[in-house]
Amino acid sequence: MKKISTLLVALVAVTGLRAEGYQVNNLSTRQTGMGHVGTAMKLDSESIFFNPAATAFQDSKFDLSVGAAGILSYCTYTPTPTMENGFYAGDRPEWKSDNKMSTPIYAYFNYKPSDRWAVGLGFFTPNGSSMNWGDNWPGAHLVQQINLAAYTVQPTVSFKLCDRVSVGAGLMVTWGNFDLSRSMLSPAARRNLIGGMLDPKIAQLGPAIAQLEGVLAQMPDGPEKQQYQAQLTQFQGTLATLQGAKGFLEGSMDRSLVSAKLEGSANVAVGVNAGILWEINPQWSLAMSYRSRMNMKVDAGRAAIRMDPTAAALIAQLGQLSPGTELIPALDKGTFSAELPLPTTVTWGVSFRPASRWEFAVDLQWVGWSAYDALNVEFNEKELGIDPIYSVKNYSNTLTFRFGGQYRANDWLTARMGMYVDESPVSSDYLNPETPSMTKVSYTAGLSFRPRKCVSIDLAYCYVSSADPERTGSYPIYSYQDNTKLESIFSGNYKLHAHVLSFGLGFKF
Repeated sequence: MKKISTLLVALVAVTGLRAEGYQVNNLSTRQTGMGHVGTAMKLDSESIFFNPAATAFQDSKFDLSVGAAGILSYCTYTPTPTMENGFYAGDRPEWKSDNKMSTPIYAYFNYKPSDRWAVGLGFFTPNGSSMNWGDNWPGAHLVQQINLAAYTVQPTVSFKLCDRVSVGAGLMVTWGNFDLSRSMLSPAARRNLIGGMLDPKIAQLGPAIAQLEGVLAQMPDGPEKQQYQAQLTQFQGTLATLQGAKGFLEGSMDRSLVSAKLEGSANVAVGVNAGILWEINPQWSLAMSYRSRMNMKVDAGRAAIRMDPTAAALIAQLGQLSPGTELIPALDKGTFSAELPLPTTVTWGVSFRPASRWEFAVDLQWVGWSAYDALNVEFNEKELGIDPIYSVKNYSNTLTFRFGGQYRANDWLTARMGMYVDESPVSSDYLNPETPSMTKVSYTAGLSFRPRKCVSIDLAYCYVSSADPERTGSYPIYSYQDNTKLESIFSGNYKLHAHVLSFGLGFKF
């Protein structure tokens, strides 16, 4: 029953995804234009996300900011030359993802009842993305398509300890949902099926049939001969079925025969966001913000299985020939549970205002990815006999560097630019196409228009690419029958880039 281990581990790995490849930074159009900096800046209601302490510096009684982004991501996979693919004497083939647009949204509201106090509420999507490689690409047994959405509501309060120092904190209430589709009979599993089950049976039936034919040729007509003839007919039918199955499996290595779609919703998790801001003088500010670790738990994930009609008939026939052999696990007959950490993040920031129209800022963020060292998966229905599954992840802590600047040209126009470098937490020997994680380098630009003093129209663009032209990595694939036995290694080169367009509206009164 351990044959499902690889499938389930891949499934739950995306339930609460906060990996570098799925972390959404576009939670403010203005700050997207500045490279996502903002910890040490006074951003009114948008500081609910970046640093709740800064909301106490709001200069209006009410502030409202809403917006959305459209993320178009593209990823390309090129297989590593191996003996199996003939080392690709010519140009290597290439597969491209066909991802739908991701649309993270945000809304912040902050109210300042007195000079020292502020209370606010934020709603945003800190995680959300999609990856669609198609049904029949070489890594279909790892992932065909995944979609993820996570949502957070954050009530926040902040207080000025003195004119230049403020503190703030908020509760992060987070939940989410996902779906994942992947092929269940990999080419390696099909070759193992042919070599481990079909070929031995074919080798046994050949001599048995020849022996029966020889006996029948010398046997006189009668009831006994009829019994031998019936047995010969049965053996010949079984041989034809096995040979047909072998031919079908050998001829279908490049397409998916069985796919599982797994869906689940994570329970509500609660964490804390806190921060402090020190305005040293009118030119300089220092700040730090903290987001606590949260554990996203799936209690009752479910699956549906889709089969090629020919494959379904073949599997049924092989099941009759080998009673007790389960080629495809009955994932749709049970539910599973798992727990995944969303790691701690700590961000330090500094902002500099050399003149009234200029502001520059730098953020350095630490993410405690070492919390994601392993993944445990359990089936809730113990009668299914599926043992708990343990999978090592070995993620590493990461740093993200962000830099941005803005120039207020006049009362109605502000221009912004920025960049950031986002380090990958995934080592090259665990690089998986579900999240082809790479150290990312991004460049951003944005504009704000103020048709009225109390209204802001914000636009931003972000281009995301990898630090290296491509990243080479591999992922270990273990046997469905024994998740300690290495079956194959899926390796290749990945390239990625993304375009982000963001639009926002701000109101203060």
